[in-house]
Amino acid sequence: MNELGLAKLRGVVRRRKLPILGTMAGALLVSSAFLIGIRPQYKASAVIRALESQPAKEYVAPTVIEQLGERLKSLRLGVMSRPIVTRAATELDLPRGRHESLDELVEDMRSRMDVKLEGEDTFLLTYSDANPERAKAVVNRVAELFMKDQASKREEIASSTVDALRNEVDELQPQLDSADKAVRDFKLKHYGALPEQIEGNLRTLDQTTMELNIQSTNVDLDQERRRQILAAALSPLRHHEEVLSQQYYDTRTRYTEDHPETLRVRAELDRLHEQRVLDEKDLYAKARRNNPELIALDHEIGRAQSIVSGLRTRQSEVRSRVDETAKNGQELASLMITYEGLRDKVSSTRGRLRDSELAVQIERSLSSHRFDLVEAAVAPSHAASPNRPLMAGGALILSLLLGLGIGFALDLQDTSVRDPGQLVDCAGGIPVLTAIPRFELKSSRPKAEA
Repeated sequence: MNELGLAKLRGVVRRRKLPILGTMAGALLVSSAFLIGIRPQYKASAVIRALESQPAKEYVAPTVIEQLGERLKSLRLGVMSRPIVTRAATELDLPRGRHESLDELVEDMRSRMDVKLEGEDTFLLTYSDANPERAKAVVNRVAELFMKDQASKREEIASSTVDALRNEVDELQPQLDSADKAVRDFKLKHYGALPEQIEGNLRTLDQTTMELNIQSTNVDLDQERRRQILAAALSPLRHHEEVLSQQYYDTRTRYTEDHPETLRVRAELDRLHEQRVLDEKDLYAKARRNNPELIALDHEIGRAQSIVSGLRTRQSEVRSRVDETAKNGQELASLMITYEGLRDKVSSTRGRLRDSELAVQIERSLSSHRFDLVEAAVAPSHAASPNRPLMAGGALILSLLLGLGIGFALDLQDTSVRDPGQLVDCAGGIPVLTAIPRFELKSSRPKAEA
């Protein structure tokens, strides 16, 4: 009958023992040579922790703001950045070996380097190399360069902020000075008609008006008193002149302008008027010379009229300033808005500049506290790869499978009849009547006597 299962496996092994063993031996030899040729790789690792060393925001506004979680994602790529790895390779003077250029060496180093995040603020830097001391040196140097590079970048950002703010202050200061000069020149030019002087001008105007009214009243009273005094010095011809004036009026109503009667009355009236004026001048002159009160009144009236004239001039000037105050207030308000805006902007920028300068000093003093090399790399005592026992076991299993595969392949190509079932198949279904069993012949040679 046909071989099945383990019987089949035992039959194949029994019949193809030599090919199977030869194939296994060849595969084991090739695997052994491959394992011997593989250079061991040593993996060194260092633990780096990112710290948030920063004074309270109430004391110093931070110049560099970045959430730690987001920063770790970029820092992870920054550790393996090409400039850092290149500097490490150059400073350590690593042998290039089969690499023709420094770029190829750097790419090979980056392929054997790995960075893994550990927790919320820590990451693990590992590097594999055939030399354990070199693996340790590369990891430690890359970690040191990375920490220095990050601290330097933060300081550069803070310094760039200071430079930008200082340039802004330098640009704003001339504008502020120009706006301040424009305000001062405007106030000097329109002094007396400024919005802050409106109350003083109104008080001055009220006071001037009151003084003007008082002086005008005094002038009126003095003039009335002078008229009363001079009334005693009126010429007696005044009454006759008034009578003649009435007569001239009546004549004109009865006659024409060129009538002889009208002309006569007109000539007599003119003559009488001239006599009356001359007579009164003489009387007034005598009264002024002989009446001290009249002399004092004339002096007082002259002085009061001079004061009234000065008050009227001042009243006009104050009213003009009051009228100009509204217009000047609008122009000054526009200038002040520009000036105050620039002043506030300069003040705010200077405040931010002081904060930024303080932040730069803090960044410099805290540069060594931004990162902590929790665990520096040490030279590994055991190779991380290859795993020779595991690879040897795999090679043994592979050689066994390969040998069995060769044995089964050879057995499938063999057309020999090995059991009654195959014989029945070959004979077209004719049954087997009898079979000679397999037996082993025992040796009939007698044993030698002692």
